[in-house]
Amino acid sequence: MRDKIGIITNRLVYGFTFAFLYQIVIGIATSLLSLPLTGNIQDLISGVEQIESQQGPWLVGWWIISTIIITAMALLIIRYKKFLSPFKGEKNIDIPPKITVVTAIIIGACISFLFFLLDTVIGLIVPAGSQTDVNAIYQSAIIGDFTPLLVSVLFSIIAGFIIVGVASKTSKVKEITNDLGLQDIAGIMGGIVNKTKTQKTTLSDTIGQRPGALIHVGEQKVDKVTVNLIEYDSERINEIPNASFEECLESKNKPNVSWVNIIGVHDPNVIKTFGDNFGIHSLHQSNIMNTELRPSVEIFDDHILIMLKMPHYDTQTGKLDLEQISIVLAENHLLTFQEIQDDFFDEIRKRLRENSGSIRKLKTDYLAYSLIDAIIDSYFLVLEKIGDLTEDLEEDLMQNPTPETMQTIQTLKRRMIALRKAIWPGREIINSLERDSTVLVSDNTRTYLRDVYNHTIQVTDSIEGLRDVIGGMLDTYLSSVSNRMNEVMKTLTIVAAIFIPITFIAGLYGTNFSYVPELEWEGSYFAMLIVMGIISGAMIAWFKKKRWL
Repeated sequence: MRDKIGIITNRLVYGFTFAFLYQIVIGIATSLLSLPLTGNIQDLISGVEQIESQQGPWLVGWWIISTIIITAMALLIIRYKKFLSPFKGEKNIDIPPKITVVTAIIIGACISFLFFLLDTVIGLIVPAGSQTDVNAIYQSAIIGDFTPLLVSVLFSIIAGFIIVGVASKTSKVKEITNDLGLQDIAGIMGGIVNKTKTQKTTLSDTIGQRPGALIHVGEQKVDKVTVNLIEYDSERINEIPNASFEECLESKNKPNVSWVNIIGVHDPNVIKTFGDNFGIHSLHQSNIMNTELRPSVEIFDDHILIMLKMPHYDTQTGKLDLEQISIVLAENHLLTFQEIQDDFFDEIRKRLRENSGSIRKLKTDYLAYSLIDAIIDSYFLVLEKIGDLTEDLEEDLMQNPTPETMQTIQTLKRRMIALRKAIWPGREIINSLERDSTVLVSDNTRTYLRDVYNHTIQVTDSIEGLRDVIGGMLDTYLSSVSNRMNEVMKTLTIVAAIFIPITFIAGLYGTNFSYVPELEWEGSYFAMLIVMGIISGAMIAWFKKKRWL
């Protein structure tokens, strides 16, 4: 009994907290939109009814946004319920860390609909004109009328049960909507709030500009540029996060190896400052800022510029990002330019810190090789994820192919084309580094580069293999859909064939002649049914003999 009372108390707190916060949201929305909002599915119904008016689309749009807000509030309450729950003996509810927008809309729509039903039922019970806001509850209590208070408590308890009940099904709803490939709520809201992350320039913006003009081409993926510096030799290592330009410039002239990692290529002032002081030509500075260029390598007497693509694949959304990594290799220093913070270089940093292997004993060319090797190996990880997705897709293809299945196949085809375009020039780049006579790459490092070249060939072969598999899946899908259509047509044809003689008999005795002898026979109706049954049974037996059934 104590546990039941505790659970009811928790639901009261959840429902009251949700109702309080959501009323604030509705109040703000009503003020901003100047619309009569209810906060439940009634807004959608009103919007559909007034769709041709100016208010209709706004009401529908608000309802869609409100479902996402409802879901976000409900999941936050459930996730942090330990801080709200008076009763601590209740079991935890498993809430997935990420959900798609479609999942959020479905969860929010269910809660909105149930709240609409709850309002309707309470409206039938409570006398007309009753109010349940704080002021009405207080004024009624003064005169001894506790009905508004009881209604508010009842609403909060039921609302709490609705929130917990629907939110607990989030994982199952996510599984159903997972293949739609939409971003999670946090990513969408972050993109709306932070406009700088969605700004994108294209090659058309560079038309007519002077050679070497520093214009960022591509999507800006970080807010500000950060610089990390690692100095090391065989004896010691010094890491400087958020290093200043002066610290990086000072490390350039030291006899040890300096690795300057610049995250963010959208700021022309930063690129020009580092480029001019580290001997990078203005054309190459421009190339570093252009993230849509083909991977390439430029070899000079005092430095080498290597530009590669590093893939990042999100299994939740199915999104593939190709980050451009620019590497400037000189005798005692190495600069890397990245678009985002995440990379596959943590293992290299760990080896540097722990002085593992030969990396601290060798020069910058070996560090450059290690980075290139990590970039090429990142393709294996992405291909493994896509391979797993392909296997799951093959099972779905054989069991229950849907239009979404074909959409996923087409998306995977585009992903494989993008990966092939990114990795194919890598063979030329590594081959050039291995065969060129530059003194910046030692013979020892060339041996390792040959191994990376073999990895590049292996990645290319894997991509080609997956492309063939995905192409075969598309053919299988089309064949499966065609077979299902044939099965449907065969079933309809068999049903029609069975009913043709039956229809003939029924039509024969339905003619308008004044005299039909069989109509006067005793038991003629049942005789006709028996004949129809015999004909149907005979045809079914014949179809089975022909293996059409």
